[in-house]
Amino acid sequence: MKLNFFNWSAKQPSFPEISPTCLIFLHGLGGTGQIWRPMAASLETEFKCIAPDQRGHGQSRPLPNNEQNQFHALDYAQDVAELMVNQQLNSAYVIGHSMGVRTAFALSSLVPDRLKGVLALDLGLSQQWGGGMGFALSYFIEKLPETFSTREELKAYLAHHCPDPAIGQYLGAVARSIEGEWRFPFDHQALIQTIAQAHQAPLREWLLTAAAKKIPFLFLHGKNSKVWSIADYEKQKKELES
Repeated sequence: MKLNFFNWSAKQPSFPEISPTCLIFLHGLGGTGQIWRPMAASLETEFKCIAPDQRGHGQSRPLPNNEQNQFHALDYAQDVAELMVNQQLNSAYVIGHSMGVRTAFALSSLVPDRLKGVLALDLGLSQQWGGGMGFALSYFIEKLPETFSTREELKAYLAHHCPDPAIGQYLGAVARSIEGEWRFPFDHQALIQTIAQAHQAPLREWLLTAAAKKIPFLFLHGKNSKVWSIADYEKQKKELES
């Protein structure tokens, strides 16, 4: 699928030449590339910053009819790989958050020669979904209304029903007012399918393969994260010491 993407790089004579190394930002479940704008603003004078809307999110929807149920991490990664080829991005660091980490891992298996490193934000390497929110989050998305009359109504619903306050805050941040109604920038079924297929992603296998190819990985864990518990983080850190 051809992805919509944001391309940020400062083009002013006073700045030095932009590095040929690109930064590719991959948002989490329910987000869009635009959510990375504040971070890219501090980096765009040195790097080309690319932030795609992943399939089923933002302007990368609707999906072609023959891809309606294709939300495996490899499907997401194939889209990004094609974007890299089309935009001639031959050298990139990939920064992934949550679902975006799965995409980044899968991408490392598809185009390892194009990756200089991966920054993985808040997604574990064990359990079915890389964290402990699978069933609860899937149920929440299934019940989540398509529209809200006001932002206050939306925020109240998220505060009362979302299984994790941080995820509720995240979804509240990406919601937008469209023709007088508040909507989320994603296809609900895309999110449900993504959660359902997440357990099929062999994260540890991809990681070890990438490590053998000398691709460095940096893992960041949110101090209060319910997605990746501190106990699970410490356990995996010890298991991967080598």
